[in-house]
Amino acid sequence: MLDERSELETLREIYYLTDGASGNWRKLLALGDCLDQQLKRKLLWMWPTSVDLDYFNQLLSMHNIHRILSIGCGSGLLEWLMTASGGRRVSMFGLEVDRKWWQSKYSVRSFIPLNYVEGASQLHTELLTSCCNDAPPCALLFCYFNNRGAFLEYLKVFRGKWLILIGPQPARGIHTDPNPVQPQLPEDQWTLRERLNWTDQNIVAFYEKIA
Repeated sequence: MLDERSELETLREIYYLTDGASGNWRKLLALGDCLDQQLKRKLLWMWPTSVDLDYFNQLLSMHNIHRILSIGCGSGLLEWLMTASGGRRVSMFGLEVDRKWWQSKYSVRSFIPLNYVEGASQLHTELLTSCCNDAPPCALLFCYFNNRGAFLEYLKVFRGKWLILIGPQPARGIHTDPNPVQPQLPEDQWTLRERLNWTDQNIVAFYEKIA
Protein backbone atom coordinates (compact mmCIF):
# COMPACT_ATOMS: atom_id res chain seq x y z
CA MET A 1 0.00 0.00 0.00
CA LEU A 2 1.06 3.57 -0.63
CA ASP A 3 1.66 5.83 2.29
CA GLU A 4 0.71 9.49 2.12
CA ARG A 5 4.25 10.68 2.63
CA SER A 6 5.75 8.76 -0.29
CA GLU A 7 3.05 10.04 -2.62
CA LEU A 8 3.51 13.64 -1.52
CA GLU A 9 7.28 13.39 -1.88
CA THR A 10 6.89 11.98 -5.37
CA LEU A 11 4.55 14.81 -6.32
CA ARG A 12 7.01 17.39 -5.01
CA GLU A 13 9.74 15.87 -7.17
CA ILE A 14 7.45 15.83 -10.21
CA TYR A 15 6.55 19.48 -9.62
CA TYR A 16 10.25 20.31 -9.47
CA LEU A 17 11.06 18.34 -12.63
CA THR A 18 8.27 20.08 -14.55
CA ASP A 19 9.06 23.58 -13.35
CA GLY A 20 9.68 26.09 -16.09
CA ALA A 21 13.19 26.90 -14.95
CA SER A 22 14.37 23.44 -13.96
CA GLY A 23 12.10 21.20 -16.04
CA ASN A 24 13.76 17.97 -17.08
CA TRP A 25 11.56 15.54 -18.99
CA ARG A 26 14.22 12.81 -19.20
CA LYS A 27 14.57 12.73 -15.41
CA LEU A 28 10.79 12.62 -15.13
CA LEU A 29 10.69 9.52 -17.35
CA ALA A 30 13.43 7.95 -15.24
CA LEU A 31 11.45 8.72 -12.10
CA GLY A 32 8.39 7.03 -13.61
CA ASP A 33 10.40 3.87 -14.20
CA CYS A 34 11.15 3.67 -10.47
CA LEU A 35 7.63 4.23 -9.16
CA ASP A 36 5.32 1.68 -7.64
CA GLN A 37 2.87 0.59 -10.36
CA GLN A 38 -0.16 1.79 -8.41
CA LEU A 39 1.25 5.27 -7.92
CA LYS A 40 2.61 5.35 -11.47
CA ARG A 41 -0.86 4.64 -12.89
CA LYS A 42 -2.44 7.17 -10.55
CA LEU A 43 -0.16 9.93 -11.78
CA LEU A 44 -0.24 9.04 -15.46
CA TRP A 45 -2.28 6.40 -17.27
CA MET A 46 0.55 5.66 -19.69
CA TRP A 47 4.27 6.47 -19.56
CA PRO A 48 5.93 6.71 -22.99
CA THR A 49 9.64 6.18 -23.57
CA SER A 50 12.02 8.80 -24.92
CA VAL A 51 11.94 6.99 -28.28
CA ASP A 52 8.13 7.11 -28.30
CA LEU A 53 8.19 10.85 -27.67
CA ASP A 54 10.85 11.43 -30.33
CA TYR A 55 8.81 9.70 -33.03
CA PHE A 56 5.69 11.53 -31.89
CA ASN A 57 7.34 14.94 -32.15
CA GLN A 58 8.81 14.08 -35.54
CA LEU A 59 5.28 13.49 -36.82
CA LEU A 60 4.04 16.75 -35.34
CA SER A 61 6.79 18.58 -37.20
CA MET A 62 6.24 16.64 -40.43
CA HIS A 63 2.55 17.49 -40.50
CA ASN A 64 2.97 21.07 -39.25
CA ILE A 65 0.93 20.46 -36.10
CA HIS A 66 1.88 23.25 -33.74
CA ARG A 67 -1.19 23.84 -31.56
CA ILE A 68 -3.02 20.98 -29.82
CA LEU A 69 -6.12 20.90 -27.63
CA SER A 70 -6.23 17.81 -25.41
CA ILE A 71 -9.77 16.81 -24.42
CA GLY A 72 -10.16 15.32 -20.96
CA CYS A 73 -6.46 15.77 -20.28
CA GLY A 74 -6.63 15.55 -16.48
CA SER A 75 -3.48 17.06 -15.00
CA GLY A 76 -1.84 17.29 -18.43
CA LEU A 77 1.34 15.52 -17.32
CA LEU A 78 1.50 13.42 -20.49
CA GLU A 79 0.94 16.52 -22.59
CA TRP A 80 3.74 18.28 -20.70
CA LEU A 81 6.07 15.41 -21.58
CA MET A 82 5.07 15.72 -25.23
CA THR A 83 5.83 19.43 -25.44
CA ALA A 84 8.95 19.41 -23.25
CA SER A 85 10.52 16.53 -25.20
CA GLY A 86 9.87 18.41 -28.44
CA GLY A 87 11.64 21.54 -27.29
CA ARG A 88 8.33 23.30 -26.61
CA ARG A 89 7.81 23.98 -30.31
CA VAL A 90 4.16 22.92 -29.92
CA SER A 91 1.60 24.78 -27.83
CA MET A 92 -0.51 22.39 -25.76
CA PHE A 93 -3.79 23.28 -24.06
CA GLY A 94 -6.17 21.14 -22.06
CA LEU A 95 -9.94 20.95 -21.70
CA GLU A 96 -11.78 19.48 -18.71
CA VAL A 97 -15.33 19.49 -17.38
CA ASP A 98 -14.93 19.27 -13.59
CA ARG A 99 -13.61 22.69 -12.60
CA LYS A 100 -14.32 22.15 -8.89
CA TRP A 101 -12.16 19.05 -8.73
CA TRP A 102 -9.21 20.32 -10.76
CA GLN A 103 -9.14 23.56 -8.77
CA SER A 104 -9.54 21.86 -5.42
CA LYS A 105 -6.76 21.25 -2.89
CA TYR A 106 -7.10 17.50 -3.40
CA SER A 107 -6.19 17.34 -7.08
CA VAL A 108 -2.78 17.24 -8.74
CA ARG A 109 -1.96 20.62 -10.20
CA SER A 110 -2.26 21.15 -13.94
CA PHE A 111 0.96 20.94 -15.94
CA ILE A 112 -0.46 22.70 -19.03
CA PRO A 113 -2.91 25.61 -19.50
CA LEU A 114 -6.30 24.15 -18.57
CA ASN A 115 -9.71 25.35 -19.76
CA TYR A 116 -13.14 24.21 -18.63
CA VAL A 117 -16.44 23.37 -20.29
CA GLU A 118 -19.23 24.20 -17.88
CA GLY A 119 -22.05 22.78 -19.99
CA ALA A 120 -23.10 21.57 -23.41
CA SER A 121 -24.06 25.10 -24.43
CA GLN A 122 -20.37 26.04 -24.42
CA LEU A 123 -19.50 23.52 -27.09
CA HIS A 124 -19.13 25.80 -30.07
CA THR A 125 -16.41 27.02 -32.39
CA GLU A 126 -15.64 30.10 -30.29
CA LEU A 127 -14.78 27.88 -27.32
CA LEU A 128 -12.30 25.81 -29.31
CA THR A 129 -10.76 29.04 -30.58
CA SER A 130 -10.42 30.77 -27.23
CA CYS A 131 -8.87 27.72 -25.61
CA CYS A 132 -5.72 28.19 -27.67
CA ASN A 133 -4.87 31.84 -27.16
CA ASP A 134 -7.44 33.10 -29.66
CA ALA A 135 -6.19 30.79 -32.41
CA PRO A 136 -7.87 27.51 -33.38
CA PRO A 137 -6.08 24.24 -32.59
CA CYS A 138 -4.42 22.32 -35.41
CA ALA A 139 -5.28 19.02 -33.73
CA LEU A 140 -7.56 17.55 -31.10
CA LEU A 141 -6.00 14.95 -28.82
CA PHE A 142 -8.02 12.21 -27.12
CA CYS A 143 -6.08 9.92 -24.77
CA TYR A 144 -7.92 6.88 -23.39
CA PHE A 145 -11.16 8.79 -23.93
CA ASN A 146 -14.40 6.90 -23.36
CA ASN A 147 -17.41 9.05 -24.16
CA ARG A 148 -18.78 8.60 -27.67
CA GLY A 149 -21.40 11.32 -27.40
CA ALA A 150 -18.95 13.96 -26.19
CA PHE A 151 -16.37 12.90 -28.79
CA LEU A 152 -18.87 13.42 -31.61
CA GLU A 153 -19.84 16.84 -30.24
CA TYR A 154 -16.22 17.98 -30.20
CA LEU A 155 -15.70 16.57 -33.67
CA LYS A 156 -18.74 18.43 -34.94
CA VAL A 157 -17.40 21.88 -34.00
CA PHE A 158 -13.71 21.22 -34.66
CA ARG A 159 -12.39 23.22 -37.62
CA GLY A 160 -8.88 21.83 -37.75
CA LYS A 161 -7.65 18.89 -39.84
CA TRP A 162 -5.94 16.52 -37.38
CA LEU A 163 -7.09 14.07 -34.74
CA ILE A 164 -4.62 12.30 -32.47
CA LEU A 165 -6.12 9.26 -30.75
CA ILE A 166 -4.27 7.35 -28.02
CA GLY A 167 -5.57 4.11 -26.63
CA PRO A 168 -4.80 0.49 -25.82
CA GLN A 169 -3.55 -2.28 -28.04
CA PRO A 170 -6.52 -4.56 -28.94
CA ALA A 171 -5.14 -7.51 -26.96
CA ARG A 172 -5.31 -5.59 -23.69
CA GLY A 173 -9.10 -5.85 -23.48
CA ILE A 174 -9.55 -2.21 -22.46
CA HIS A 175 -12.48 -0.33 -23.98
CA THR A 176 -12.12 3.25 -25.21
CA ASP A 177 -14.42 5.27 -27.42
CA PRO A 178 -13.04 6.39 -29.75
CA ASN A 179 -10.76 3.41 -30.30
CA PRO A 180 -7.52 4.53 -31.98
CA VAL A 181 -7.60 1.67 -34.51
CA GLN A 182 -11.34 1.68 -35.25
CA PRO A 183 -12.62 5.12 -34.24
CA GLN A 184 -15.71 4.95 -36.48
CA LEU A 185 -15.06 8.33 -38.07
CA PRO A 186 -16.94 9.50 -41.18
CA GLU A 187 -15.04 7.54 -43.83
CA ASP A 188 -15.41 10.22 -46.47
CA GLN A 189 -13.82 12.85 -44.21
CA TRP A 190 -10.99 11.25 -42.25
CA THR A 191 -8.11 8.99 -43.18
CA LEU A 192 -5.43 7.31 -41.08
CA ARG A 193 -2.02 8.86 -41.79
CA GLU A 194 0.25 7.58 -39.04
CA ARG A 195 0.24 4.87 -36.39
CA LEU A 196 2.77 4.51 -33.59
CA ASN A 197 3.13 1.77 -31.02
CA TRP A 198 4.00 3.25 -27.65
CA THR A 199 5.67 0.53 -25.58
CA ASP A 200 3.89 -2.77 -26.16
CA GLN A 201 0.55 -1.64 -24.79
CA ASN A 202 -0.53 1.59 -26.48
CA ILE A 203 -1.34 2.94 -29.92
CA VAL A 204 -1.07 6.54 -31.13
CA ALA A 205 -2.98 7.20 -34.36
CA PHE A 206 -2.99 10.36 -36.49
CA TYR A 207 -6.09 10.97 -38.61
CA GLU A 208 -6.30 13.73 -41.21
CA LYS A 209 -9.48 15.41 -42.37
CA ILE A 210 -9.56 15.26 -46.15
CA ALA A 211 -13.02 16.68 -46.91
